[in-house]
This record gives sequence, structure tokens and C-alpha cells, in this order.
Amino acid sequence: MHYGVEEMFFVLSGTPTVRTPEGEELSPGDVVYFPEGPDGLHTFSNPTSEPVRLLGISTKRFPDVVAYPEQGVAWVATRHPERPVPENGDEGIIARFDLPHGD
Repeated sequence: MHYGVEEMFFVLSGTPTVRTPEGEELSPGDVVYFPEGPDGLHTFSNPTSEPVRLLGISTKRFPDVVAYPEQGVAWVATRHPERPVPENGDEGIIARFDLPHGD
């Protein structure tokens, strides 16, 4: 789940499964929207041998906080982690944290 980022996905082909608190199998033409925070918790998988194509749209704001509650970790990023930093550019912050257990 993201904090501060919304996402929307369009299924172009294949039949992916998206795991949400409700669970869901998708078909070509389906659209799913995930708000920020716990209501937008999701994971995609492909239980078939058929390729899946998705078009993803995101607000992609930074900083972004991405939490993986089942793994007990969160990431904070002030820049896109896969884009190169320009020469003399700001390296930003990309950090991993353990989530509190809530005991």
C-alpha cells in the first residue's frame, strides 16, 4: 500500500488476479483503482501460463511511503528509485524500515 499515492490499472490482456482485502480475478477491459493507505492494499499475480499486460497510472508523488504489512517493512523514497540521478543532482533518500508490530 502507498501513503500519498493513488494507482489505477487497466487490464489489456490476460487474466491476472489482484489480491485485495476482498480478493478479485480480472479480465481484459477491467479497471481497478487503489486509493492511498490501507484501503488501497493490493498485490497482483498471474496464476496462468498466459501473459498478462496491464497499463498502470499513478499520481507518483514524492515522497512516497510504500508499506508491505505482511513482510513487516516500509520504504520511503524522495525520488524514483529506478531513475538515474543527474550529475550533481540530489541523491534523495531511499530507506527501508521495519514496521511496528502493534503488540
